[in-house]
Amino acid sequence: MNEQLEIIVGGNKYHRDLVQKVLDADKRFETHDPSVLKKFECAHWLFGRKYIYWISGRGPSLWRYIYLWIRRNPILIIHWIGTDVLNESNNKKGVAKLYSAIWKKLFLRKQKKGGLINFAGSPWLVDELASLDIDAAYLPLTTIDENQLSSTKSEIIKDIDFLSYVPYSKFQFYGGDKILHLAERWSDYTFLLIHPDLNEIPLDFSQKMPSNVILSPRVDNAKMSEMYQRSRFFVRYTEHDGLSLSVLEALYYRLHVLWTYDFPHTIKIENQEQISSLVPKLIEEWSPNDAGYTYVVENFSVEKWKDYFIDSINNNLKQ
Repeated sequence: MNEQLEIIVGGNKYHRDLVQKVLDADKRFETHDPSVLKKFECAHWLFGRKYIYWISGRGPSLWRYIYLWIRRNPILIIHWIGTDVLNESNNKKGVAKLYSAIWKKLFLRKQKKGGLINFAGSPWLVDELASLDIDAAYLPLTTIDENQLSSTKSEIIKDIDFLSYVPYSKFQFYGGDKILHLAERWSDYTFLLIHPDLNEIPLDFSQKMPSNVILSPRVDNAKMSEMYQRSRFFVRYTEHDGLSLSVLEALYYRLHVLWTYDFPHTIKIENQEQISSLVPKLIEEWSPNDAGYTYVVENFSVEKWKDYFIDSINNNLKQ
């Protein structure tokens, strides 16, 4: 490809920053912020070889940017990553139902014209989208950058048995209640729950916790690295998920991961009793998850993944 691609990167901020960093490092792309769509020069994006890459379903707002949906150009690249697929599957009512019906009609029409490309962040999301008549190719997102993540240190004491990432505002969705049941049954083991949406833990909430449960508010990357390295297991007890970045990070730090999905070098949570009965054996037989570390580095490292990511976009754009 000799011609430079102009591409707007929008959507979920965390993932958007990741993708923009990858594309900015490649001279084949010239990236822009979504704010350009609100300016007079937005007409510039209706002509020529230009693209909008939107991370987290549905793409740009239908009401604000209707002109992007009624034309073939610019081509929209939508990357579905998890909860967005679940939301699309849920029944809608009232205005939300009307919006969804209009969006789906324009979505399918733009897709038929060749103006829409869909990626899904995990293989199971590809299947879920197919059930909604949305054709998507599997393309993972990753933050595993060996130059940025702290190197693992074998001398760090493993004083946390089970670590989990549980937003306070979605406590049950992320299995917080089920993890507490595990902690209550196995009181000899330490559980650390990190709440990324809290700056401090409410006192009344902490007072309800079993004595072997530690609560933490949001932590920075350096502290998170320390927490991983102090832990033996990472628990991802979600009701629905994409390819969780926290799972990849936990594997990178050689934790054994308990997850509600089938994934290489992890332990699948089939149900509460099954995983609860495994706890003593898991603790007794624990050793660093070297196979999980190798798998992540070989398949999801940013450096190794970057070319695959860009080539996947280019191959789809040529179709």
